[in-house]
Amino acid sequence: MKLTHLPLRSQQGRLVIMRLEQLPASSRTHTHCACGSQDSGLRIITDDCSSMMNMPFGILNAAWQRLAHFESTPRMLCDVLIVLLALPADEGTLSVSFTHGWAGRDVRPWLADRAARRCLLAALQPHWKKTVKMLVKDFPETLPLLEISSAEASSIDLAHLLLDGERKPMLEPAASPRAARVWLPWLRQRGLAWDAVLESWAAALSEGHEPDREALVARMLQEARFKWFPLLARQLKELRLPLMRVLVETKQHLQLPPAGMHSLLQTLTHAIPRSAFAATALKVMRSLENGCTPRFIAKALRFHRRWELEFHPLSQPAHDPCLRQIHQAMNPRIPDWLRYPHQIWKQSTKLRDWSSAISRLFARPLHPDIQESVLQRMRGTVIADGRAAPYWSRWLQHWDEFLHEASQTPPALIELATGLIESLWRGYDHDSRTPHDAGHLIRWLRRIRDFKKAPGTHTSCMIYALWSTVGREEEEALLNLPESVWKQMQPALIGYSSCDNAEDGIKSAKDLPSGCLLGMLASSPLEWLRIMRRIGELTARERGEIWQAFREHPLVSCNLARMSLEEAIVLVDTIQASHAGLPGVPDKLRTHAKAMPAHVLAHYRGELLGNAQRLRLAVLKEIAEWSLRRRFPALQGEIVSTHTLRLVAASGERNARAMRQLLRSCQEQQDKRSWTLQHPRNQSWLHRQPSTRRELWMEGFVVEKEVQDVGVLQLGPEDDLQAILRMGTEFGTCLSAGSFNSFSTAANALDANKRVLYARDAKGKPWARQLVAISESGHLVCFPVYARQQHAQMRDLFGTYDHTLAHLLRLPLWRTSSYADIAPLVCKDWYDDGPWTL
Repeated sequence: MKLTHLPLRSQQGRLVIMRLEQLPASSRTHTHCACGSQDSGLRIITDDCSSMMNMPFGILNAAWQRLAHFESTPRMLCDVLIVLLALPADEGTLSVSFTHGWAGRDVRPWLADRAARRCLLAALQPHWKKTVKMLVKDFPETLPLLEISSAEASSIDLAHLLLDGERKPMLEPAASPRAARVWLPWLRQRGLAWDAVLESWAAALSEGHEPDREALVARMLQEARFKWFPLLARQLKELRLPLMRVLVETKQHLQLPPAGMHSLLQTLTHAIPRSAFAATALKVMRSLENGCTPRFIAKALRFHRRWELEFHPLSQPAHDPCLRQIHQAMNPRIPDWLRYPHQIWKQSTKLRDWSSAISRLFARPLHPDIQESVLQRMRGTVIADGRAAPYWSRWLQHWDEFLHEASQTPPALIELATGLIESLWRGYDHDSRTPHDAGHLIRWLRRIRDFKKAPGTHTSCMIYALWSTVGREEEEALLNLPESVWKQMQPALIGYSSCDNAEDGIKSAKDLPSGCLLGMLASSPLEWLRIMRRIGELTARERGEIWQAFREHPLVSCNLARMSLEEAIVLVDTIQASHAGLPGVPDKLRTHAKAMPAHVLAHYRGELLGNAQRLRLAVLKEIAEWSLRRRFPALQGEIVSTHTLRLVAASGERNARAMRQLLRSCQEQQDKRSWTLQHPRNQSWLHRQPSTRRELWMEGFVVEKEVQDVGVLQLGPEDDLQAILRMGTEFGTCLSAGSFNSFSTAANALDANKRVLYARDAKGKPWARQLVAISESGHLVCFPVYARQQHAQMRDLFGTYDHTLAHLLRLPLWRTSSYADIAPLVCKDWYDDGPWTL
């Protein structure tokens, strides 16, 4: 170890060596810091060198002790040179001048005095040559420190050594007393020279009395890149210590400050509150560790500050977005539920060329709903693990063409276009498809422009479900399905969960022969979608079994288009025999096939294939019903309707016991409300009511009134349990079979304190329904009316009936919007729809 690389200083007549030590958290101070910074635990520790005998401390200690009694000898000059080289030099002068009567004196206090040091060396000049021989023999490592070689050591003069301008810095003072005592020892460890500019920076960083400040400055001098010093010294006084603590903690002081660091520190100073400064500065340094540029971090700080987001350490972005375009994406015209700043920031930094795509998006005169859909889907292209979605590059290739097609969408089809964007874009990001799929949405946007009228709300979901199910070779056929197909399926898409169940059913149709699924759809769209809904209501295992059985059926496994005509006729006749209501083989094809011209024969064979698709639908429906009824092996025959079984299956474990009792009663043909009123809990509730009220509540009354555009309707309570269970399915509510609240229909049918009112026409078709109940507080609670049409006369009819019923029951109507207390009787679970305030 070189003498000039030791962090030494003289302290009270002793030589001490300094070192840095990290205190444990329990021993640190907890002084308040306005910037939220905490004590780093770094301290300067001094150790006495007199007890250290290892090299070079043994030689240095011996020389230091001999200087306590001055003698004019070569050894004394050698000791003086060793100590002067080991201790930092300063420019200070002692208040007591050096006297010439120095024999026997302790000269150590004068070694820091510039004039005394010169005088002392001049007095020892006669011993220079002997001293040089001694240095060459015993301490050759000191000669390079004096900047002389062994060859010139005997010829050079000590006075020349002291006065020569080039050699002067080795023995001449270069730092202030404070710098030599506090800062220079740490810099000497690195073998670097001291200068006045560095001293001014260190002095600026040392302004304060915190216990770890001097130690942090020492660590910076010992390890840091010097370009950090002017950056830190230019900061506000109260921010310098927190920044030093953060730099040392993250070890960023070991690296050169990246370009733009000054601007980043200015942003940090002005954009972040003082209380959060230290914590944010730490996250900023962590972001630098992760490879982020200061420019990007400063941009992120401004964005997070503006939108009141919590700033976290940033990972290296795939794209450095333009802040102006990010704020453009946060345009106030966009609804709040879409303007999630953290999501927009995430996807803007993860998607390549995001800024360019946003600029082109807002440059187009798009409908606001389409803009919202595109922004929402762009957020969805960022995968959860932070990597950019692999399909984003495909969108960039088609971006301008896509925006052009979206801008050409007619106003009446905006809802369908936004649905396609949300559905099909989702498919591109999460399905493994070929690179050309990004253009498929463009073709659909062109296709829907030919629609004369918007087909319906959930059409886009059905298109996506089919697109993700059929093979690549069938996508063109899907695209060319007539508009009437999508319109005809709309009645089956009314109601909660109908679309989700249909999607589940469609997506489970895997490995079917080419053209089978779309052929069945084209033959009867409404019936096809109803069957898909029923399949979707079942479990995944049951759906798989249904499609497996369907694929193995001869009508599906055999290729009618390639079979001989005779074999095809036999197969279709065999299946059609059990489905008498469906068309089979055309009569002319059966009798005149051999005499037909080729084009006529092709026409009738096409008709045969179309009829076979209808038969396939019938077969699929039978298989789905077989799978459903297999859940209930105790039931015999078809006394219990398929709808009731669907509803029981969808209810799961909720009201399971009551559902089993209801199935048993239907099987025994006791499916009237009088059967359920015999239940002990129902009997207990009925006996608590006055006799006149009990009889009227059980029997009810019927009113008849003609409603405009509907006809004569009969309104009254329903006693058929299976008809009550249809109260949701008939009107597409959340009580529908397969929907999430279907379990509640059992309570409406079986509990004595609830009645379901139906308004039916002369044919028995229900046009509206309402649930009424008697609460524990003794009020008649009337729930909302659900009708096939929004009709004011229908609401008035039910309102009049409710008032009349309340009057006859001698009960007040529940007129507040708060929920009433309606006791559960036979069924534990029940969905309260909220009262209808009359």
